[in-house]
Amino acid sequence: MPLVDVNRILTLPGIVNIVQVACGFAALFASSFVWRDTDTFFQFIYKGFGWQTLIVFILLITWIFAIAMLLNNLTGRDVQETVGKRRLLIVYGICLVLLIISASLESWYCDKSKGHFYHARFVAVTIFNWILVASYIALIALTMFFA
Repeated sequence: MPLVDVNRILTLPGIVNIVQVACGFAALFASSFVWRDTDTFFQFIYKGFGWQTLIVFILLITWIFAIAMLLNNLTGRDVQETVGKRRLLIVYGICLVLLIISASLESWYCDKSKGHFYHARFVAVTIFNWILVASYIALIALTMFFA
């Protein structure tokens, strides 16, 4: 068996998983990396936007899960055979609910932050969050109907 199983990545769930890893990283980067003039730093607590820490935590947890799934796909292991279809759907559902909470809070911050330095950052994270929500809906549908 080869070290990397490219065939598992080139399936529809594999491509969705790659999108999840990329969007999760982009959302984490946009929500915590700050570049202001010549200063660059990571920020996890935002004055006036307290829920942002929860959003970053949710993004981190779901991104770690997406990376674990990607590594399983790359090594050729079938997660559904290992943990079972029902458990996999439950985990996908938990990730979906967490990301809906995250995307909703971030959408609220988009409205609340108009004219603020963080507004563009909140818009970017909101877009990535909703893409992640759609990707988990797609994975749930693919797992339920085609696996």
